[in-house]
Amino acid sequence: MIWQFIAKKKCRRQLQLVELLQQKCYSVAELAKKTKVSTKTILRDLYELQKKDYVIKRRYWQLRECYEANYYALQRKILLENQHFQLFQQYLWNRGPRVNHSKIKELNHQLLRFNLSVNCQTGSLLGASALIFYLQLRYLRDFYQLEEAELYYQLDQKYPMNHSCIVKKELIPDERLLARFTQEFGLQSQLAGAFFLEYIGYHYQGCSEFYDSHQKYRTGLYQESKRAIALIEQAVSWETEVAKQVFTIKLFELFLGIRCCLPLAVLSEHGEQVEVGEFFLRLSRKLKRALPLLSNCRVDELAFALEMIFSASHHITLSLHPNLKSALVIQERFHPFFPCDIGKCNEDFSSRKVML
Repeated sequence: MIWQFIAKKKCRRQLQLVELLQQKCYSVAELAKKTKVSTKTILRDLYELQKKDYVIKRRYWQLRECYEANYYALQRKILLENQHFQLFQQYLWNRGPRVNHSKIKELNHQLLRFNLSVNCQTGSLLGASALIFYLQLRYLRDFYQLEEAELYYQLDQKYPMNHSCIVKKELIPDERLLARFTQEFGLQSQLAGAFFLEYIGYHYQGCSEFYDSHQKYRTGLYQESKRAIALIEQAVSWETEVAKQVFTIKLFELFLGIRCCLPLAVLSEHGEQVEVGEFFLRLSRKLKRALPLLSNCRVDELAFALEMIFSASHHITLSLHPNLKSALVIQERFHPFFPCDIGKCNEDFSSRKVML
C-alpha cells in the first residue's frame, strides 16, 4: 500500500512491525534489528499494538490469529485510526478543514514527493488532476474493497465532466479494447479511458492484451519499452521465454504510468529509506540516460521500481507455469538476485549476466 507514506513516523513503524509479524514470529531484538530502531522504541510500539489487541506475546511476538490470514485489514485499521492520515483523507476528497499553514506543514512535506500539496482555502489537494483521480481510485480499492463496477460507478458519478482526466487517444491505439471494457462495466462518461488504464494495472491478462495492441500499432510507448528491454538484456539472461514476456509487460505497465504523469513514488510505492541493490541502481542510470521518457525520474525510485518488477514477474511466471521443475529453476536463479552485492559488474554490465 502507498498510504503508509502519508502517516507519521510512529504509524509507519507500527505498520512495518505488522508486516514483519505477518511473515513470522519475532523477538524484540530481531524486530529492532529489522527496523533499525532501539529495542525500547520497539517495545513501546508493541505494547501499544498489544493494548489494541492487534498483537500478542507468547514466546515471541506475533499477530492475533484473526489478522494472520489478512493483515491488510489490520494495516487499513491502523491507518484509519491515525489522525494525520485522517487529515490527508479529508483533503483527498475535497473536505479538508481550513487550518493555518503550521498544522499542515508536515503533511505538505510528505505530499511533496508525490508532487502534491494542500490548499487550505479550498480544502482540497493541489497537483495533477490525473494523479489525484488515480489516488481516489486507489483509495476506494484499498479501503472500501468495492466491486470494480461499483468502484467505477462511484467516481463516474462524482466527476461526470472532469475533462482533465480524459486519456489521450494515442495511449489506447485499439479502440475496440476500450469499447469492450466500457460495455462490460456500463460506463458512458469520457472517463472510461482512465478507468480502463487503472483496470489493466490489476489484471495481468488485460495488460498483456493491451501491450499486444501497442506492439501491433508500433506506438511510441512500445518502442520505448523495446529499447529498454534491449538495454536490460545486456545485463540479464532470461531463464525462460515466459519470464521475459512477463517482465516486458510489467515494464510496459510502468512506462504507461509514467506517460500518464504518475510519479514513480506512487507507481512503485517506494519508501524513503528503502535500500536498493547496486545492480538496480546502475541499471536505472543506464536506462535514464538512454530513454527520454525517464529523464525526470529519480534514480533510486526507478531502481526500486525495477526491483519490484523483477519480483512481480517472478511470482506471475510461477503462477502461469506452476509445475515443480519451472518453480525450482526460477526460485534457484531468482533469490540470489536481490542482495546488494550481486551487481558487482562494470557500468556496461560486461563482466556477468544475472538470470531471471
